[in-house]
Amino acid sequence: MRLSSIYSNGMVLQRNKVNVISGVCDNEEKITATIDDVLLNVDQKEDGSFSVTIDEQEAGGPHVLKIGDLTISDVLFGDVYVLGGQSNMELPIILTTDEHLDEIESADFDQIRQFEVPKVPLFGRKESFLSGGQWVNADQKSIFGFSAIGFYFAKGKYLKDKVPVGLVQTAVGGAPVESLMSEEVLVDTFEKIYPKYANTGKCNNNKSNCCLWCYKEKLAQNRDMDYVAETQKTDLDREIKWREDLAAKDPGTSGHWEQLWDESIGDTVNMPATFMNTKYEYVRFGSVWMQKVVELPEEFLNGRVQLRLGTLIDSDDTYVNGVKVGGIGFKYPPRRYWLSEGILKPGKNVISVRLVMTNGNVGGAVIDTPFCLKNGENEISLEGEWKVRMGVEADEPLVPQTFFIWGPTALYNSMLYPIRDYNCSAILFYQGESNGEYPQYYGDLLVKMVEEWRVLFGQDVPFLMAEITMWKGEGPVYENDVFTDIREAQREVVGRIPNAYLIKTEDLGWYNDLHPQNKKDVAIRFLETYENEIKN
Repeated sequence: MRLSSIYSNGMVLQRNKVNVISGVCDNEEKITATIDDVLLNVDQKEDGSFSVTIDEQEAGGPHVLKIGDLTISDVLFGDVYVLGGQSNMELPIILTTDEHLDEIESADFDQIRQFEVPKVPLFGRKESFLSGGQWVNADQKSIFGFSAIGFYFAKGKYLKDKVPVGLVQTAVGGAPVESLMSEEVLVDTFEKIYPKYANTGKCNNNKSNCCLWCYKEKLAQNRDMDYVAETQKTDLDREIKWREDLAAKDPGTSGHWEQLWDESIGDTVNMPATFMNTKYEYVRFGSVWMQKVVELPEEFLNGRVQLRLGTLIDSDDTYVNGVKVGGIGFKYPPRRYWLSEGILKPGKNVISVRLVMTNGNVGGAVIDTPFCLKNGENEISLEGEWKVRMGVEADEPLVPQTFFIWGPTALYNSMLYPIRDYNCSAILFYQGESNGEYPQYYGDLLVKMVEEWRVLFGQDVPFLMAEITMWKGEGPVYENDVFTDIREAQREVVGRIPNAYLIKTEDLGWYNDLHPQNKKDVAIRFLETYENEIKN
């Protein structure tokens, strides 16, 4: 017998609605089902498919659901919300600890739960049953993996009405709207709008995404899952080799530059800043080392200390007193590294960073981002002079990977279709940044995407969409807000979608960070709209 994995221990089902759970079994297997030993209706077909109907239930639990020989325990009935979009909805609590850390470290809500749908691209067919993933509670064991917006929304709602909250997390960083639609709907939409927009732009030859001018080619190419798998393997092997070769040639790696340097070695560069207008500006593929010596009083070491290094460009390996404390392989995530007890010591401490430029960017750090050691309310600045020295330039640029997960239909097929018919109270959606290059037809795609999601989750399900915040681009020069046109499209399209609501967030953006940390403010606005516009 097989069910989608979302129907598992700890699940939250939508209260006050009829819930239908579908599955398949061997033809000769007779399926029976109960909830708390009360017999449920089972509709079983000759082909082995079956459905179990659970009549409307009041909020509460835990309940025990038995289907065939499967026992699903700790089942709650409450309000379920599908979280959709890209990185600003996906952004987990662990990457937002600059704000509300006390709330995060005290979170212990066994009635707030999240199921994160596994992120696997799929082309050419729709997956009927979901595999992988589990329901987790908003407690200290799992809270750091929760969607930040999702958690603060759920917490606010739970504290208001004490009804269990289930979050179904489907957001994927970088996902364009095309990846969230079925092939049938995407092709039909593009064909209809092509005459209108054909002369408004041209294909950018993106390896991962599609556009109006290449969607047929991408769809045809990606249907060959052997091609997808081989390309992924080739891309990964190439990047691993590139990084290994760079490390092997880097004198800092063999020379252990994570240890304290002689004070006479290296140049002085003020941080946080990029290497623009320094001799390291031209290192677009390669490694550069940075080091800072900081004196710490003994009393600062009592408690948990976090190292905050803004947003580094691009990849980093970060050390404190010669011990590696963290590292992220690309630019966007904020560097927030918790330091284990004993790494810091009274007096002189050495912070070393090996930066690897992988995308042709000017290296360094994004300006106006936190550079400090933080212990509760106490903070020691790391801004100002850092020693910098050349590692090694790469022999050749790193060819970027193909991110098939952003490909047309990739996420609809593997993440959304398998959870169809999972009842929810509303969809919370935050997406649009990855469609910023072609805002002229974003609205047309979004309208069709919402229509299709309502086929999956219910025609009357409210759709709440976050407005894209202000952002002035990659830098190092920050001039114009790059999402003005996308916001205009969002404002226009919300009027074309019944029971849709736009959450104003433009003012919550940070000019230099695509992922502002203040996700609680966004969640509060989602909740206010939900409570004031929908429930009432």
